Amino acid sequence: MLRAIFAFYLAVSSSLNAAPLKNSDFMKLTNGQRHWWYAGAYTLAGHVVLLEDEAKSQCVWDWFYKEPEKRKNQLEKTFVAYPDHTPTSIVIALLRKDCDVFAK
Repeated sequence: MLRAIFAFYLAVSSSLNAAPLKNSDFMKLTNGQRHWWYAGAYTLAGHVVLLEDEAKSQCVWDWFYKEPEKRKNQLEKTFVAYPDHTPTSIVIALLRKDCDVFAK
């Protein structure tokens, strides 16, 4: 169920734009726009994971919100390093690595 909900989110969020938002495009957004993207992405991811595992959902929320400036810097360095990827793919990869969520 968790995978289905997250897949639906990814499909809808990507299909709303003519082309997916690439990291290079994301970095052109203002700090305020990026802030709200982060807030939405991590809140949604935390809620999706909560449906399956409360402890892992806490990891997702803590991952970003305990040290938001550190995480924003980490994310933005990664976005610059991978300009043709999407921000969502980077978020999923980092959460998969650090919180053991969204595994195949």
